[in-house]
Amino acid sequence: MADTTELPNPFTPLAFLSPALASQFETSRYVFVATLGAYVWDIGLNLGDDYALLFKHRFRFTTLVYFLSRAFTLAYILTASVLQVAPVENCNALLLGFGICSVLTQTTTATLFFVRVTAVWHPSKIAYAVFSILLLAVLAGGIIVPLKTRGAHIGTTMQCITTDVPPTLAVAAIMPLINDTAVFLAINYRILTYTIVANSSTARLRVFLGGEGLSALSRGLLQSGQHFYLVAVAANVTFIIVLILPNFSPVYRGMLSIPALALTNAMACIVFRRIKFGLISSDGVSKIPTTGLSSDYRTTTHSRSLPLHYRGTDHTITEFATMPTLSMNIQVQREVDKF
Repeated sequence: MADTTELPNPFTPLAFLSPALASQFETSRYVFVATLGAYVWDIGLNLGDDYALLFKHRFRFTTLVYFLSRAFTLAYILTASVLQVAPVENCNALLLGFGICSVLTQTTTATLFFVRVTAVWHPSKIAYAVFSILLLAVLAGGIIVPLKTRGAHIGTTMQCITTDVPPTLAVAAIMPLINDTAVFLAINYRILTYTIVANSSTARLRVFLGGEGLSALSRGLLQSGQHFYLVAVAANVTFIIVLILPNFSPVYRGMLSIPALALTNAMACIVFRRIKFGLISSDGVSKIPTTGLSSDYRTTTHSRSLPLHYRGTDHTITEFATMPTLSMNIQVQREVDKF
């Protein structure tokens, strides 16, 4: 930082920084404020849906997690923006609040992913155990942020800047990426095994490469909301790349964490709302067409692959085959009510 006596305006925070650092700091301000504006705009666009979730649908634990994730993410972005643009008396206290908001938004967003993937893989105890461990790992990795991050005032001003970012902070970014990617791939595999019905993995691959299977899988992924999860994974991957590459300054590395978390939460919330409103089946496969074998084989195979609450006797399965629209709508509505 420059000496106060040499500065033309010692009350301007950027005057205490080198030109390169001042430019990076100013860029981060624009990114934080733009992210805050975009997230508030997203909340405003979905106020009607949120009102319906609160007062026109049964309020369950998942709904509570949804609203908590929205609130914590907004608080996280708002705290980061205040840290960049407003005068603050105690920088470390605000950074502590910022770190706590970071842990809470990561954990609640990961919980939305967890609820989704366990619903798709219900009643698999192995899937439940694996993704429970990943959820706890996201929480454990995020705790590093409030414990290790430190800040100070810029020169004689009340503007704060982060002074100590521990190398272990990468764990807090890597664990959500691992969790989100695992959820994305697990749901994709479930949709793949449901969409392309075959006697073996080789036969399934043959159908997939044949064109018809690829088209059915593409429709299935879109109908299950996987493209939203893909955006979330891509945002995390971009953030990790910037975090690892040495060419980027610490300011730019920390800067991208804000839009990455905001985008990930927004995508998870979109999928949640679509499930609650019946636009996506919570098991991930109820509204997806299949291809590969005859309809008789599909019926008997899918009766074993669907979750327990979809299974029934052979007579019930036969009725599903003869009246697919009415029966499936009833089953999907039951599943939406449980989500």
